[in-house]
Amino acid sequence: MSLRLHPKHGLNPTLSVCIICGKETGTIALLGATYKGEAPMKMVTEIEPCSNCKKKYLKEGTMLVAAEEDHKGRPKPTGDIIVITDEAFQRLFNKPPPPGKMHFVGPSLLDYLNKLDRESKPCATN
Repeated sequence: MSLRLHPKHGLNPTLSVCIICGKETGTIALLGATYKGEAPMKMVTEIEPCSNCKKKYLKEGTMLVAAEEDHKGRPKPTGDIIVITDEAFQRLFNKPPPPGKMHFVGPSLLDYLNKLDRESKPCATN
């Protein structure tokens, strides 16, 4: 595999961070010309969460990743995620969670689930 260098920023490196917690994963991604402009010092470079978040959140839950289809019909993540219990996944999709505990959904479903979550939390009163 070859990497096309960015004309101004060369290898254009960035530190990869976890999609859930935002902590550094220890991976340096070389973006080269695939990233327009200078890459930020840290950014999410993959959907796979770090090992700590897998243990904490995906042990009994499934991560829903908002995605739109690209021009080839493949999922293109928007960057929005939510983790729901495996039981909730089963009820919502009428099937067991996928083996990798990640599932692509339309952005509107994620918006709807976030709205339900905000409405179900009791308001604090003085």
